[in-house]
Amino acid sequence: MTKLLLYALVLGVSLLAGPQSLEGQQRQITGTVTSAEGTPVAGAAVSIVGQNRTTQTDQQGQFTVSAPAAEVRLRVNRLGYAMREVVVPLAQATVNVRLEADALSLDAIVVTGQATSVARRNLAHAVASVSARDVERTPSQTVDKALQGKVPGALISTNSGAPGGGVQVDLRGVSSINGTADPLWVIDGVIVSNVSIPSGQNAVTAATGLLNTTSVGVVGGSVQDNTVNRVADLNPSDIESIEILKGASAAAIYGSKASNGVIIITTKRGREGAPQIRFSQKLGVYQLSNTLGARNFTRDEAVGAFGEEVAAYFGPNGQPLQTFDHEKLLAGREDLSGETALSISGGTGGTRYFLSGLLQRDAGIIENTGFDKQSVRLNLEQRLGSAVEVRLNNNLLHTRAQRGLTNNDNAGVSYYMVLPFTPNFVDLRRGADGLFPDNPFERSNPLQTAALGKNEEDVWRFISAGDVKVDLLQNDRQSLRFSLVGGADYFAQNNNLFYPSNLQFERDDGQPGTVVRGTSNNLNLNGNANLVHTFSPAGGAFTATSSVGVQYEDRDLNIKNVIGRNLIAGEEGIDAATTVNLFDVRQRVRDLGVYAQEELLLLDNRLLLTAGIRADRTSANGDDAKFYLYPKTSISYRLPELASFVDELKLRLAYGETGNQPLFGQKFTQLLANLNIGGVPGLVSGGVLGAPDIRPERQREIEGGFDLALFNGRANLEFTAYDQRISDLILQRTIAPSTGFGSEFFNGAGMNTRGVEVAVGATPIQLDRLTWTSRTTFYKTESEITELPVPTFRVGSFGAASLGVFQIEKGKSPTQIVGYNGRDANGIAIEEALGDATPDFTMGFTNELTFGPLTLYSLLDWRKGGDVVNLTRFLHDAGQLSPDYLLPSGVTAPRRVPECHPRCSGMERVLGFNTYTQQYIEDGSFVKLRELSLAYRLPEAALRRIPGRVRDARISLSGRNLHTWTDYTGLDPEVSNFGNQQIGRSVDVAPFPPSRSFWLSIDLGF
Repeated sequence: MTKLLLYALVLGVSLLAGPQSLEGQQRQITGTVTSAEGTPVAGAAVSIVGQNRTTQTDQQGQFTVSAPAAEVRLRVNRLGYAMREVVVPLAQATVNVRLEADALSLDAIVVTGQATSVARRNLAHAVASVSARDVERTPSQTVDKALQGKVPGALISTNSGAPGGGVQVDLRGVSSINGTADPLWVIDGVIVSNVSIPSGQNAVTAATGLLNTTSVGVVGGSVQDNTVNRVADLNPSDIESIEILKGASAAAIYGSKASNGVIIITTKRGREGAPQIRFSQKLGVYQLSNTLGARNFTRDEAVGAFGEEVAAYFGPNGQPLQTFDHEKLLAGREDLSGETALSISGGTGGTRYFLSGLLQRDAGIIENTGFDKQSVRLNLEQRLGSAVEVRLNNNLLHTRAQRGLTNNDNAGVSYYMVLPFTPNFVDLRRGADGLFPDNPFERSNPLQTAALGKNEEDVWRFISAGDVKVDLLQNDRQSLRFSLVGGADYFAQNNNLFYPSNLQFERDDGQPGTVVRGTSNNLNLNGNANLVHTFSPAGGAFTATSSVGVQYEDRDLNIKNVIGRNLIAGEEGIDAATTVNLFDVRQRVRDLGVYAQEELLLLDNRLLLTAGIRADRTSANGDDAKFYLYPKTSISYRLPELASFVDELKLRLAYGETGNQPLFGQKFTQLLANLNIGGVPGLVSGGVLGAPDIRPERQREIEGGFDLALFNGRANLEFTAYDQRISDLILQRTIAPSTGFGSEFFNGAGMNTRGVEVAVGATPIQLDRLTWTSRTTFYKTESEITELPVPTFRVGSFGAASLGVFQIEKGKSPTQIVGYNGRDANGIAIEEALGDATPDFTMGFTNELTFGPLTLYSLLDWRKGGDVVNLTRFLHDAGQLSPDYLLPSGVTAPRRVPECHPRCSGMERVLGFNTYTQQYIEDGSFVKLRELSLAYRLPEAALRRIPGRVRDARISLSGRNLHTWTDYTGLDPEVSNFGNQQIGRSVDVAPFPPSRSFWLSIDLGF
């Protein structure tokens, strides 16, 4: 309280007296910062050690900084380069600083609070950083896909192969059972939405068991619509850096929204100097990377499986007249994809600007699928005198995703739900008359559905962030800065699904023709005010950084869906439907948080002590006026030069608490207006009773570790172990029927999650023309249910143990998969834990080899363990179309599953169904070649021959997801039928098939 009063007094004096300085005792130091190759380094931070003044180099690497009239030590820092300190005597007014490459990012500046940061070498908790270069090495449709395999402590999986996103990011394992699973995304200080809104395809597929619904009420929950998460809208080319706050100590400053971690994105900024133009053109192709295959029949086999009527498909020799590869006919398109990007950066007179534009077209491998993106960004910065800096970042985005019809369905219409029951001797292709034949084995022709059906999602989005910084006090020993950050994130999502009446499955359902119109609007408004005071006494014995602030957020989501059936004359409009169903959902949440944090850097910058606390309240809580506290504290100490090969050892320990807010509406009892009595509408209560005392789930985490810098900066090792104690998990429990309800929400369960993260970086070779940089990451996590005040229950996987179900049980992993393992003497199925969806560990291997102008880069992603419920395989077995359906040679009668597992034939697997489940629970281990690129940078002699004053040029060949090594028999072990959720993932049901991509890129700088 005393320090807050001091801040108020200083603020009042500062506003009356204006910004303070010691101009009479100052001198100006000018200089240039260059790389080891002699090229200017723009955007480097230049400061005086022991003082609180920082400036940045312009595009020519030049800077000017005020310094005391004495000998000073100049510190220069830039991401990607090693920090450099040089002594500047009193008599010297100019200085040239040369920076060496820091491929291991040991000197990166990392966020520690809402308005504070610290050098990575002092950081007291584990934070992963990803640079713009790492994001842009190979073209990626979405930002989250570009992070795969690069972040220790993160399990990043694609939910399907559909174009346009659909990615699950799990940071440090399972942290909730029924709550949100997604990290908090922050762009330039503004919290943005990453909500996944169902498209409405359930109205066609009936995946939930009901046709007259679109699942619009389940946002962020378990849906089967193959949804897009809205981070897919962002332009990866605009990103300067990404910081991933994985642990509670790092994320506690975001309070009740941060138990799943925080991902902070900083976009590119302008640099003072003449305009710098960058142009990039990429051309590529997507290609089907895996197929399931199909069984080849003889006439006798086909007649035995399907009846005498199929004999007409076979010739006198007993072989089929012709066979067709239905998978490649469906998903074998290889249309040209492309991406064009242009940016202009510059500034003068205190004004800096960054303007960028993007045109992206990713063609899907299935007809009428693809992903288009357009983006325009304008980032402006303006200094107003010496004390005020204003920034404004605006981004207009437009995306259009066409995702086809995949995933689970109960209507026989999803592509990969039909193919397992359609033998390869049936011709499904369009005829010479332009018409598709009916599928005689199923109620739909997937080639016809793909060609004539429509599943489009069109999104317009605007993200705006404003930032005002005012230096209220500035001198050699202390500074006081006020910052105000605010912004808005608005998007309008329109879903348009149309399945005309001439489709085979529409003709026979009694209401031919289906149209779904979905309109969703989301507005996030948030702002925070921060006051940061930094004090360093004479001699620089320590530096104290104190910060306080307040943050407000308003989230307003509105979803409307309309389903029309029985379309007149094949019309597409809702007004042409004779049967119409309407759905409307609105969710609005308001949050308020206040925080305070203190950082002390002591003992010649070796010891860092941090303590902070945040108080949060939200309208999602039962008591929306109550504040919940989230403390944090951490310590790190650096020990330099312990041995000839040890540059430095840093020990660190951190503790923090975060929360996971209740889902919208869990405190209320839902009322349904579904009665009509004599023309008067009536209300009835829903089956779930709200909880008036609902509160956030709470995570308490302690993490410890060490960092080693070795061989004069040529190698580093980071080790972190963490232990999370998670309480107040939100559940549903059954209550007495006499209450009028079936169940109620409440807080009560507990969970423990532990893990280890390791990152090793090295530059084994560093010569004038040859450099090899390598990085390896390792991550292992496991969880256990420690408190469960309700009986064991199941989530996901359709709730059937015969198929494999996720079971929540005290003392067990929350991601355990339970199924049948035989029957007892009474014929009752024996249920046992047969697998676990959490991988044993994950590893990433990144290597970059530079030889003169050539650069070769690769990224391997290894996931060991992690079981998958492969129901796509079950469908093929049930349809008798698995390539290995027949008994193997020498086997005359089907064997019991335990006797032949894991190499049972399809016949044996399906005969064992409903008695055994392990044949459909598979090891999801894989190694993926995520990224591979070869780049050539043109020498200066070649640049001079190119008209247009080209400053630099690079040509590259690259690929993404080029190959997967796995024993998994499905299309892709990463897929999730249920989208973004922590428990109940790893269920493979008729997904969109995966693809690999190849790219030719040309990048020019002017």
